[in-house]
Amino acid sequence: MKKLIVIAFVLVFAISLASCSLLPESVQSSINDLKNNIFGGGQNDQNNGDQGNQEPPVHEHEFLVVDSKEPTCLKGGFQSFKCSCGETRENELEALGHDMQQHSEAPAKCAQYGNIVYKCTRCNKKQTETLKPIGHVWNELVEPSRLITCSRDGCLGGKLCDCNGKYTEVLKFTFGDEEKAALEAKHVELETILKNAEPYDPDLHGYVEGSELEAEYKNVEKIYEEYSDLIFSAQGQYSIAMTLYYCDNKNKDLEKTYNDMMEYYNGLVSKFYSLSRPWYDSKYHEYFFYGATPEEIEAFLFDSDALANPEYTALKDRNDAIELEFYNIINPLSSPLVPELYAEFVANNNAMAQLLGYDNYLQYAYQDIYDRDYTYQDVAAFVEYVKTYIVPVYNMTYDKWGSISGYTDADIEDYYSVVSYSFFENLKGNRLFNDYIDDMNMAFTSNSDKQISFSDELNNLMSDGNLFRGTYEGAYVTYIADGNIPIAYFGEGYDSSVTVAHEFGHYMNEIYNRSEYNQSFDLLETHSQGDEMLYIYYVNGKISAKAYELVETYQILSTLSTIMSAVQVDCFEQAVYLNEYDGYNSDVIMADGKITADEYDELYASISVDLGISKDYRQDDYWRYGMTISSPCYYISYAVSGINALQIYANAYNVSFESAKDNYLKLFTYTDIDPDMTTEEVLLNAGLLSYNNEALYKYLNKFYADH
Repeated sequence: MKKLIVIAFVLVFAISLASCSLLPESVQSSINDLKNNIFGGGQNDQNNGDQGNQEPPVHEHEFLVVDSKEPTCLKGGFQSFKCSCGETRENELEALGHDMQQHSEAPAKCAQYGNIVYKCTRCNKKQTETLKPIGHVWNELVEPSRLITCSRDGCLGGKLCDCNGKYTEVLKFTFGDEEKAALEAKHVELETILKNAEPYDPDLHGYVEGSELEAEYKNVEKIYEEYSDLIFSAQGQYSIAMTLYYCDNKNKDLEKTYNDMMEYYNGLVSKFYSLSRPWYDSKYHEYFFYGATPEEIEAFLFDSDALANPEYTALKDRNDAIELEFYNIINPLSSPLVPELYAEFVANNNAMAQLLGYDNYLQYAYQDIYDRDYTYQDVAAFVEYVKTYIVPVYNMTYDKWGSISGYTDADIEDYYSVVSYSFFENLKGNRLFNDYIDDMNMAFTSNSDKQISFSDELNNLMSDGNLFRGTYEGAYVTYIADGNIPIAYFGEGYDSSVTVAHEFGHYMNEIYNRSEYNQSFDLLETHSQGDEMLYIYYVNGKISAKAYELVETYQILSTLSTIMSAVQVDCFEQAVYLNEYDGYNSDVIMADGKITADEYDELYASISVDLGISKDYRQDDYWRYGMTISSPCYYISYAVSGINALQIYANAYNVSFESAKDNYLKLFTYTDIDPDMTTEEVLLNAGLLSYNNEALYKYLNKFYADH
């Protein structure tokens, strides 16, 4: 029995080997012989009957799936199989990969990228294909002042005409050694003539028309006029250097050019006025000062002596340097350097004013620089009117601004188009202001020799190359006497259609009057703010009602805020320059008898309380923005002009737009009647109430409280 078991085992082993085709043929033959001996190969087996000669049936596997994992886009899977005999198999399944199909498409626009989004049908993976902007298809230029539009449906893109930005020859900085040499030569020539001239003797050198002395003087006067022309040219180059620097105020080369030119020009002015005494002492005395009163001559000589004084020039140079230092302060609202610089700036200004014979800089600025019809002491009455009638309306309007609701995204877009988006880039704002100017396009009729239209001049500005744009935060208009042309500058963030309206008011006055007359800055700012308010009135009905509510409330609030800030700045400047303050918190600020630099912030905030401005609506760090350095004692003009501008707007509502336009235009054309009118007389001539009249403040209080 034991032997059979062993043999059976060997047999099973042999059968198992037989199933493998890899055994050598000799071994396979031996196994077959052994098999025949055991089973009686070749003979019939009684138990198997007729099948004794056949091999046993071969087992056929039947594999069934016992485990599996489906493949994904990124990972493979598998299937496991098992037969009843116990044998197993496993198949690996490859990763399927993504099946990306287009899911959505945002077509590219003229100036905007588009995209096609693809999404996998199995795993939701997304891929984005970026589509480049297709570019504008520009229409033909209509007017230089209007943006060129795109012809693609729905595109609101616009661009300035290519004609702009190509500055004329007179608006390029070309001042150098040659120009300096010409100025020096002309100064020496004139200085030598005056030095060698006979001393003035009233008995010998009286004014006699047609005399030999008059003929001699006219030859000298020609040299003086040539010298003056060179100085005016240098002054224009100074303005251009400043403007080019503002266009790119990160450019150190432009900054140096501007700084050098500013210093040179200050010295040039000093040299020019050093000739005033020689003129007075020479035999040309009565010809040079012909028509001037003794008082005017005395004032001129006094100012000339001061301006020619090296001490004055040194103080002026230092204050110019302080202004540049301020521009380089990154955050003036928190910088401790601002109060320090301002304290020095104030001291220098007071010293310069005293050299000119004034008690303080306030007196000098009001009377001589800004040509005002009132003194700084007179502002007290104006401040009381503002406190009584305007501050309550300011607080009320601020409340109204915070309560406006129910506006849509489209309303906000219209609002931004007027008060925020760039006039030079936003199609709607550009169109609105151009349409307003066309409506204002009535020729000046006071003087037949001055038939000038707003529309023509706006187009000239936008095509003649005297429009500058840059990085310096601000906007202004200045006159280049050498080229007999005004220029306009608009910095980043200071180029909305409202800002363009403001500066265009200045621009039109320069066009009409060509800087021929001394006009107070109160009147000049009424030109600008009045144009703003007329433009805002015009916009009514041109945008949605809710958008106009936002625009109107914002603009009225902005004008009221300007009045508040201007009054507050002036009160602050008066306190600092005079070292006097008796308002709220004065017992602390003036405890040691003086206002120090570290008390400036507290002083400015205390003045807010004095004025009655609501705590939530104060701007108690506003003085730090630099207007007290760049434009000392100037801001009260914004308050006076703001009052006048609010009056023009109220007249447009209460009377008519045409009537308000007539008020406004007469602010320019009064020079055809009497160029020596005071600002108050100009307002009365234009049909407006004076800023000194309490009735005006009552009128404004009622209108804006009820409006």
